[in-house]
Amino acid sequence: MQEQTSEITQDVQEVHKDVLRNSVLNSSLPNSLLGGQPVCEVIERDRFTPVLVRACKKVSCVNRGDWETLDDVISRDFSPGSEGCRVLLYGGVGIGKTTAVEKIIWDWTSGRCLQHYTLLLRISVKELSALEEKPESLQNLLTRTHAHLSIESIAVILKRPQSLLLVFDGLDGFKNLMSTPPSSSSLICDAQQEATSSVLLWSLVNGSLLPGASMLATSREPLTLESWKSIELVGFSQNQRRTFFQRFFDDESQAERLFWHSEQMLGVSEQSFCPAFCWILCNVFKTQFERKATLPETLSHLFGIVTHALLQKQTLNVEQMKELVSGLGRLARLCSPHTVCSYSDVISCGMQSFLRSSVLSDFLYSSGDVTSPDSTFSFLSPLMQEFLLAASFYIDQSDKGGKEILNERPALYYTFLAGLSDPGQRKEMEDCVSTFDEGQISKFFQWLMDTAFTTLCGYDQEKHFHIFNLLQHARKSSLVKDILSKSQWRHISYDDLQEVDCITLSYVVSCMGEMEYMNLYRAELTEEKVLRLVPALRLSKSINLSQSQLSLGVTSHLSTALAEGRATTLNFSHSKLEEGAFKILCHKLSQTKLEQLQLCGCSLTSGDSDALVKLISEGSELRVLDLYGNKLQDHGLIQLSSALKNCGLQEINLDSCSLSAASMPALSAALSSGYSDLKMLNLGRNSIEDEGMETLSQALQTGRCCLNRLNLYDCDLTDSCCSSLAAALQSEHCCLTELDLSVNEIGQSGGMLICEALKISKCRLENLGLSRCELTEEVFRVLGDVLTSAESKLISLSAGLNKVGDAGAKHIWKALRHKNCKLQHLDLEMLSLTDACVDDLCQSVAASNTLTSLILKNNILTDASIPRLVKLMQDCPIMSKLNLQYNDFSEDYFELMDSCPNIVY
Repeated sequence: MQEQTSEITQDVQEVHKDVLRNSVLNSSLPNSLLGGQPVCEVIERDRFTPVLVRACKKVSCVNRGDWETLDDVISRDFSPGSEGCRVLLYGGVGIGKTTAVEKIIWDWTSGRCLQHYTLLLRISVKELSALEEKPESLQNLLTRTHAHLSIESIAVILKRPQSLLLVFDGLDGFKNLMSTPPSSSSLICDAQQEATSSVLLWSLVNGSLLPGASMLATSREPLTLESWKSIELVGFSQNQRRTFFQRFFDDESQAERLFWHSEQMLGVSEQSFCPAFCWILCNVFKTQFERKATLPETLSHLFGIVTHALLQKQTLNVEQMKELVSGLGRLARLCSPHTVCSYSDVISCGMQSFLRSSVLSDFLYSSGDVTSPDSTFSFLSPLMQEFLLAASFYIDQSDKGGKEILNERPALYYTFLAGLSDPGQRKEMEDCVSTFDEGQISKFFQWLMDTAFTTLCGYDQEKHFHIFNLLQHARKSSLVKDILSKSQWRHISYDDLQEVDCITLSYVVSCMGEMEYMNLYRAELTEEKVLRLVPALRLSKSINLSQSQLSLGVTSHLSTALAEGRATTLNFSHSKLEEGAFKILCHKLSQTKLEQLQLCGCSLTSGDSDALVKLISEGSELRVLDLYGNKLQDHGLIQLSSALKNCGLQEINLDSCSLSAASMPALSAALSSGYSDLKMLNLGRNSIEDEGMETLSQALQTGRCCLNRLNLYDCDLTDSCCSSLAAALQSEHCCLTELDLSVNEIGQSGGMLICEALKISKCRLENLGLSRCELTEEVFRVLGDVLTSAESKLISLSAGLNKVGDAGAKHIWKALRHKNCKLQHLDLEMLSLTDACVDDLCQSVAASNTLTSLILKNNILTDASIPRLVKLMQDCPIMSKLNLQYNDFSEDYFELMDSCPNIVY
């Protein structure tokens, strides 16, 4: 590299660096409140704060990736040995692209970075664009735009492109050059060859011209450029914003106070990632502080103060200020965000009288002579563009004005409409342009109500929060209550919450005074988010946090909020709780108003049983506890059983908790203690076996057991335990009204014993599950007798998945016709029923005075049965549901079944 540098003398380099330094300090960028911090001020006063970036190999990439500072990226990607590197920096207006590039140029001239490049050359895209179709060589262009460099020096450096860093600022600003790439055959590779501006630019960008040169370009939008690395500027982090404030204000304590005030301002944190916005914010704070005036509290209030300040600089009366704001609003409506407006646009918006006034330059950037028809204009700040558009809605009553709310504008437009509907936020604006039109304010409120009614019944979380955000900015609690109480607010899962969303949700719920159901299913909560959600959590009666990831810190804050709140129902099912989090949760919730708690699949073990005991012990108002799918094992249940003897728990789900017969004595002792209020017990999918069932059966007969619902689904039971179970069912002390023995091999002998018990008047069973219990036709015959018995109280029977076919089912059909049969629900899934039984089936169902629901899934009924079954449902208004799913039906009959809405197929 030293050998290459020697051909460009040190004097030439220093002259070039001096010119570049002067170009940085004499930047022609707008110097105003809205135009951003002047580059020279940033450089000379050492106020540069590096922005964060994220790299994307493809423009279409959507992964967040790792964020890092631009300084780190430049140092890495343009390090020695990386000659030929090409990087595109892209990001919106005010994000700091140009300032960052100017800082890079300044640091190169000061010897701080990129010293392995002999020269850093600006390629003026504006100069290229001015060429239009006039051919020129790159060497001539550089000689013309770098008058301080001799032709000889330019020629020498172009022969060693690997020692060059070329900088293009605002590559996307000249769409005439970038819109249509020339054919590859028309690209050039000789710096002395003349070509049109478009060919010159594309030859450089594609690398056919100066292939070894490194290049750095900026653009507002991502561009698809082959072999270029795209780097998105994402702005300031919170720490960088704090640094910006500290460098702006001399007083460190004042900077800290104002920084935290800005972080709490409504709508401001969403914009303060942008350096240009931070510049506006700090200037307003400084002015308000010096005047001892009130600091802005919201985004709308902030821009009202900015507009007031800019207008008051001029000697304009109220009517003139109103005319100017109205005209700017019309221009904002006429021109899309980030687009250029023409001279005729400005004239058509009624601003001709302001063209020669400096006030226009406070809002608009103009190219060339403002009085020339060729001049163009653009808003210095996209935020101010939307603010002026919103303000004009309330003040511009001329024929040219925007009297209706626009569709498909950026979200900020609607935010400003909401903010300006509040008297406190529009005070400074009204001081300038007089009182806002009350009719327009009412029109906005009606629009907001209509939009909310349409939006909140849908499933789009982003749209829900758009409405909540507008309600928050309007700062009118009565409006929140009115809209949310009258709308059909669908409580979808708010899983993808940002901190600002948490604040918004808390505001809305606080205005309501109470929330029936807070759905945070699969929410990725942080400590900061939970702290923002505390007001909403305290006011919510039912909260769904299933499938969430809860750290120790999150759980601590969450538990504190719940302990202080109104929640009676909580769902943590399948959530991942960090080690130690469950103990914190149980400790905080033990003395709350909580009545129902779902902890399905939370990876709890026997080691968590102590915390569970504390949760349900005396003083707890918990009535329903769902522990499905946790490996409590016998040791855990034994410990839990000690608390069941003296607590108010009424329902407990222990399905799939790795239990065996070993824990049944402790559980049975608790149930028969006389102090347990437990009425529902689910032991499904545990290996209770006959031994455990016999122990439970004894407890059921004691007279001190309150159980009325018992689920023993798939508990490895056989006919051996049925004698003791039948004895319990016949006992006058047994309170069971619901029993599920499905998926147990109780067989014919076991089934017969259960059926005999059902005939006894003392048996209270109303709901019985006997699906897949290896029952025979003989058992079904006895079941039919049970159903016709005057003593039977059965209203629901599930007897599917038993291989009895039509022969077994005929006993049930016969029973349905009997006056004593009380069945309301019958499930005969997968009995191998055929069309042969359908006539008998239909006659029996039609004769029943009680049956409302019949399940015939997974049988072998065919199309031949459909007309008869459809007619049955049409003639029996009492039948609310007939489930025919997974039978052998063809699509030819779907339309016929569709004619009966109570048929499911």
